[in-house]
Amino acid sequence: MEDGYVPLALTLSVPAKNLLGKEGEGYKYAISMLNEGRIGIAAQMIGICQGTFDKTIPYTKERKQFGQRIFDFQGMQHQIASLATEIEAARLLTYNAARLRDAKLPFVKEAAMAKLYASELAGKVTSKCIDFMGGLGFSCEYPQEKFFRDCKVGTIYEGTSNMQLNTIAKDCYNLK
Repeated sequence: MEDGYVPLALTLSVPAKNLLGKEGEGYKYAISMLNEGRIGIAAQMIGICQGTFDKTIPYTKERKQFGQRIFDFQGMQHQIASLATEIEAARLLTYNAARLRDAKLPFVKEAAMAKLYASELAGKVTSKCIDFMGGLGFSCEYPQEKFFRDCKVGTIYEGTSNMQLNTIAKDCYNLK
């Protein structure tokens, strides 16, 4: 036993009537499901983005620094506007991937783009919203810290961000 695991080799046969799909195509089926799942993950990450954004903006209208609401600072308004724009862009990427999938058109690249963008954006939005909240943003009294923790998995499951980049690049260069 090396590295804490025991190698295991299985030899088994499955009767043809019990096969799911065609013999030898299991990997292809699994990847196909990953591609569809990426759209759902993108939607989940957009929910995290929108949720933390919606829970944070009212606070920026209450919190005061230097005698005025932080929302009233132009720099804060620009940051909020940028996040709102990026959330909408992620939503549109996701809608497009879902539309293509529903129309039974090629959607692998678009699903990877939506998942990549939305999951990376979730980290950015939750981090920024915690910053906007100051020290309270990371306290358990507010949902921002949970959104922050919840979004990390989006960059991992159904393929890491680097795997999404590989998928997108292969499609761009017709390397399927």
